[in-house]
Amino acid sequence: MAELPKAKVAKLVQSFLPPTMKLNSKSAPVMCELLKEFLQLVAGEAQDIVEKSKGGRILPHHIITALQNLGFSEYAEAMKGELKRLQEASKKRPKMKKRKLGDTGLSKEQLEAKQARLFAEAKEAMRN
Repeated sequence: MAELPKAKVAKLVQSFLPPTMKLNSKSAPVMCELLKEFLQLVAGEAQDIVEKSKGGRILPHHIITALQNLGFSEYAEAMKGELKRLQEASKKRPKMKKRKLGDTGLSKEQLEAKQARLFAEAKEAMRN
């Protein structure tokens, strides 16, 4: 299993503590291990839920259900609120249009020539 970055975890934990309290350097590895165990527990439960529903991906509602099943209902409620906030923010974000070759106003030959020129420029830049 991948290691969690101790410095990032320590910084995150420190952000939850009052300014007068500091996290001991020996506590960061313990917090990392705790987080890994918690993530493994939730991911395992979510995986079971997905497999029972014959799905192929863990979706946010699977994680919420996993948290509830594991007795972390208050975290599940917090996650529901966060999910709703993310969905609202996503609606406000402008949609990116997918560009197709036909939208450029250039022919296929012109695009290929432009691509070849850009590759040549990049190759030359790498030599220097």
